Amino acid sequence: MADSVADYLASAPEAGRGWLREFWAYVDAHYPTVPLVMFRGVPMYKFEDSYLKGYVMFTAAKTHFATHAIDFDLVSEYRARIPGAAGGKGNVAVKYPNVAAQPLLKEFVDAVMARHEVPRV
Repeated sequence: MADSVADYLASAPEAGRGWLREFWAYVDAHYPTVPLVMFRGVPMYKFEDSYLKGYVMFTAAKTHFATHAIDFDLVSEYRARIPGAAGGKGNVAVKYPNVAAQPLLKEFVDAVMARHEVPRV
């Protein structure tokens, strides 16, 4: 398990590091009020005192990148909208070659943030 964002990035597959940097930069730029904290060895943007009240998290696996949120209806909606997307109840996962999915994944992040009334800059 990683102890820091840098440790997590270093342990991520090379194919996923650019995706992680891209999405962390996106959230940092547009939602600066949401801190990036470590949660069970993974960096997470947590809105409240508990992850059960809302979060966005990004993970990099060997073959795919995943965007996670507790907003299961939005997860399901965006998984259906993104060609080739997969994932479980709480995430939208895409294979690394599917860079065309990035704008919709960012839209998903925006939808989660809007639902939780996180101001966008």
